[in-house]
Amino acid sequence: MNENTTKKTGMMTRFLNSVERVGNKMCDPVTLFVCICVIIILCSAIFNGASVVNPATNEPITVTSLLTFQNLVWMLSSFTSNIANFPTLILGLVVVLGVGLFETTGLASALMRVSVLKAPPKLIVPLLLIISVNSNIAGDAGFLIMPMIGAMIFGAMGKNPIAGMALCYAGVAGGFSANFMVGSTDALLIGYTGPAAQFIDPGYNANIMCNWYFMAASAVFLAIVGTVVNKAFVEPRLGQYHGELEQTTTQVTDTERKGLRAAGIAFLVLVVVLVAICVPADSPMRDGNGDLLGYAGGLIQGIVPIIMLVFFVPSVAYGFATGQYKNDKDLVKALVAAVSSMSGYVTFCIVAAQMIAYFNKSCLGTYIAISGANFLRSINLTGIPLIILFILLCSLINILVASASAKWAFLAPVFVPMFMLLGYDPSFTQVLYRIGDSITNPITPMFAYFAMLVGLAQKYDKKAGMGSLMSCLLPYSLAYFVMWSLFIILWITVGIPLGPGGAIHL
Repeated sequence: MNENTTKKTGMMTRFLNSVERVGNKMCDPVTLFVCICVIIILCSAIFNGASVVNPATNEPITVTSLLTFQNLVWMLSSFTSNIANFPTLILGLVVVLGVGLFETTGLASALMRVSVLKAPPKLIVPLLLIISVNSNIAGDAGFLIMPMIGAMIFGAMGKNPIAGMALCYAGVAGGFSANFMVGSTDALLIGYTGPAAQFIDPGYNANIMCNWYFMAASAVFLAIVGTVVNKAFVEPRLGQYHGELEQTTTQVTDTERKGLRAAGIAFLVLVVVLVAICVPADSPMRDGNGDLLGYAGGLIQGIVPIIMLVFFVPSVAYGFATGQYKNDKDLVKALVAAVSSMSGYVTFCIVAAQMIAYFNKSCLGTYIAISGANFLRSINLTGIPLIILFILLCSLINILVASASAKWAFLAPVFVPMFMLLGYDPSFTQVLYRIGDSITNPITPMFAYFAMLVGLAQKYDKKAGMGSLMSCLLPYSLAYFVMWSLFIILWITVGIPLGPGGAIHL
């Protein structure tokens, strides 16, 4: 992360340089999160007993002090369970078993040379963004896979791998609601939108596809916006990468071609097996309704180990075919090396797990979120100012409460009826929430996958800190906020339906 990559810097670049300097002058990310834990504990004591009513349940949400004897015992007794229940840690270690071999065997480099690197350079960045934005169809797996892939591809192209990592993370996180397909996020959100709408109209029927048109268009739109941000701000700031990367040429040797054939055969066999398991109507890969992409189905629930196998199986075949692995001992050594490279990530996750657990236990996040919602409802704005302010409120709440469904559970009963009384359809309120809920995902440390990103960044730059990451990701969040807000305003001005059964106005 060099601050003098260009002689002339614009206002935005100077601002981002300041963000990076200030952020990196702070203590190490692990120490910083320890400090945040202390702040949460102190704030929980200061605001102990403060209460708001949860509009979803009509029950009070009360801030609980963590500085009581009982909660001090809880902090000690729950220390290990907080780590065990921190999903990012386990998911990251599982995925690296596959992705680690994919990179170290040289399969990633060989594949990129015969495919991605031969594509027109101008298409690679938007293609990565399109894939990243749409990866949420596989749940949270995109957060684990795409930043690693982005870093590898940028490195192979002679670009700064941290720029590729930031690009893909911003695509996955900032565009989390956008997708070409209807997925689990749609199902989770509509489950709160429908009941909230029935407060005003008992006969209202919510449609899971009500935001499909807009979200599919947003997937393309965000890829365009992200491409511009990467070219205009992120890559010029980061400049040339001065770390050590394996030199990559466009040539593929005979040994590599042999390995690619073996990897291709292994991949096809794996796909055939998976398809054979998924096809039957009573397959355990389907949910109770027979939906293959249902959130409760085996396919989506097991998507992380499945993705791990998609990388692991071809990589093992490639390693043996090219002679890198002579026996199982060589393979195990490679796996151990891949996991050991995540030691910094593991340390960060241990602290991050405690921070998120303390925040949830104290109820501070929910208290602040509901208080903000009550304030917005009380100021009686209408039209475009209300739309922008609601998106902004959701984006700020998202910094404190990462779960999309948890936030919508208490926001929907407040804002869906409120917008209905102003003449807006519930599907429109839901789409505004989805915009606000996504745009600050890249920059919130409360998002569990931020810990993974810190560990990945330090793989390429030992000095990379939270300031370095924030200065790379902040341009995406700012651009998504401005451009996505303008996009929805243009959409409602033209009067295009948001999706099947998804009107803008009642």
